Amino acid sequence: MRRLLVVAYFFPPVGGIGIERTLKHVEHLPDFGWQPVVVTAANSGYRIVDPASVARIPAGTEVHRAGSVEPAHLRRGLASLLGRGGRTASVAAPASGAGGGGGLRGLANAAWAAAIPLAFFPDEQLLWLPGAVRAGRRAHRSGSVDAIYSSSPPISGHLAAGILAGRLDRPWIADFRDPWIGNAFAKRLPAPHRALQRRLERWIVQRADRVILSTGRIRDAYAERYPDQAHRLVHVPNGYDRSELTVGSAPEGEADEVFRLIYAGSVYGERELDLFLDGVEVALRRRPELRERLRVEFVGWFSEANLATAARRLPPLDPVVRHLGHRPRPEAIALERRADAGLVLIAGGEHRDAVATGKLYEYIGLDLPVLAVTPPGEVREILSGLDWGVAADPTPDGVADGIAAIVDAPRPARSADPDGRYERRTLTARLVEVLDEI
Repeated sequence: MRRLLVVAYFFPPVGGIGIERTLKHVEHLPDFGWQPVVVTAANSGYRIVDPASVARIPAGTEVHRAGSVEPAHLRRGLASLLGRGGRTASVAAPASGAGGGGGLRGLANAAWAAAIPLAFFPDEQLLWLPGAVRAGRRAHRSGSVDAIYSSSPPISGHLAAGILAGRLDRPWIADFRDPWIGNAFAKRLPAPHRALQRRLERWIVQRADRVILSTGRIRDAYAERYPDQAHRLVHVPNGYDRSELTVGSAPEGEADEVFRLIYAGSVYGERELDLFLDGVEVALRRRPELRERLRVEFVGWFSEANLATAARRLPPLDPVVRHLGHRPRPEAIALERRADAGLVLIAGGEHRDAVATGKLYEYIGLDLPVLAVTPPGEVREILSGLDWGVAADPTPDGVADGIAAIVDAPRPARSADPDGRYERRTLTARLVEVLDEI
């Protein structure tokens, strides 16, 4: 067995879709002769923590954890301190994504949110980097590693892996789950930070032996930006693990005429929810009977802006549209299996044509019909390649048209991905091809 040092901040007990790509590689790599050795966080400040997810780490996996000091830790500590002192102002909203509030509290939250990306660059995990390097060297001493793999976000993971690659003289693969420059959901940084961002990204792309991108359009964008490194850029998409999605007995459906549309995952953008709810209102005006027949469930984290939108707009739409909040993964999968269709929601805008969210692949793995409210781009091309789902323009009328089409369409009698092109084990095999090359 060769040993692969895996540097990944997003790893259990951190929860959410961000852990799935790396965790599934860790699960399947030994089947191809590579034993993963993981370096991850000991005390993540990320907003989603799922202690039960630790049980998903494959038995016998060597895991080295490095401590971190993050703004989230300070934020929670100060909020708790101010709360004990009887003061109403807080430094920022808690990591669960509660609203920012008004008055002094709202001003403090806004100031905090603006200052943190400037002070902690390239990301809030900056102070995890030194510990991750030490943990990687410790892992190498316990048994020499043959190569290094890192996953971002956060970019600090790539920086730690790049330092380790130099010190240990080992080849390195940098996997971008999301792009750094050109991220459709990232806030614009000041000019000095953007200049440093360009330098750091170029350093990663030039220093790594291979760079893996999660969509074809992101790979093409990086090839255009770094034409001298295009031969090192590899597209490995996200995927699904059918064995995980279908384990156990299927949840029993209810004996009614309700059509359940599920959005399983976080809503990051600040226009998507408003856009979709506008479309639901159009659909209900066109076809009032949908108020009794349609049920839309958002299962996952909402940003503060989306929580505010939900508080304002969901009550008049209850029970047609509901936000169920973040749920443990087994419960979220059960809700997906009960649904009649899955929703992908991406508003129009720069770089959004390159986005393909992880939830899309889970819907495909569940053979769940997909309503893709997206601009023309990666998501539509994936579904077109599978001849699956309904595509709708990201406009209120487009949403209404898409809802009508998905509700009226008969459930397909075939598999969404009969060739298994997006199966996680197949995708790990593609990663192994790259590992064996380097």
